Amino acid sequence: MPDPIRIVVGTNNRHKFREICQILADIKGIELVGLTAFTGIPPIEETAKTFEGNAQKKAQELARFLALMGHVSLANQSTAADDDDETDFEKISADRHRSTSGRLRRVQVAARQQPSQPTPSLECLVMADDSGLEVEALNGAPGVISARYAGKHGDDAANNRLLLQNLKGVPPEKRKARFVCTIALSNPKGPLFTVRGAVEGVIIDEPRGKGGFGYDPLFLYPPAGKTFGELPAEEKNKISHRSQALAKFKAELLKLLPPAK
Repeated sequence: MPDPIRIVVGTNNRHKFREICQILADIKGIELVGLTAFTGIPPIEETAKTFEGNAQKKAQELARFLALMGHVSLANQSTAADDDDETDFEKISADRHRSTSGRLRRVQVAARQQPSQPTPSLECLVMADDSGLEVEALNGAPGVISARYAGKHGDDAANNRLLLQNLKGVPPEKRKARFVCTIALSNPKGPLFTVRGAVEGVIIDEPRGKGGFGYDPLFLYPPAGKTFGELPAEEKNKISHRSQALAKFKAELLKLLPPAK
């Protein structure tokens, strides 16, 4: 049986990683690895103005860095037009290993012979997402800064307090919101595909439920009459923005994987 194809999930959020693993558990022939399996991974600045842009940026930059760590040559993936880029890539690799000698755990990524027909390389794959909350009454805010809405990245309590503060006095009928998730799959050369999922809801005026993470306790999903913080993980995973994006991700990924024997 061939070794599974490793896909690095580009997040340090254990809740998000667990959710992704649960939803993709039925895909055979892949191995999902979290960023916590590596050391020395640099933070990727989310400077794009869209969810799609940030997901693609994170996935490609992480794929390039992990390829450097594993000494995966871009010679098998580049074209003549990319010769200058390849040279720069090797220089970066040498500089990084000199400056971080002994600190980085090496990533074992087996090199393959270039196929006769041009196909996307599966040597070093990274999937990364950018997701967040868009509130209509706030003109789409917090949007791409959802995780750092209150200033500090990942401070869910502060983000929720600021959201409620900014919606103070806004009537329920004007508190429509949506969770958005985009996921990009990339190798070191660039994104292979990007997908998007969204789910509509309403922001309530106080948290309900202790499940989920982020804005889940404030996001009421009308068809269920519960917030994402109240829904069991199994139920949420069937309807969430991430589950919708991952369903599309599955379909696109299966097009790239070798056919099952």
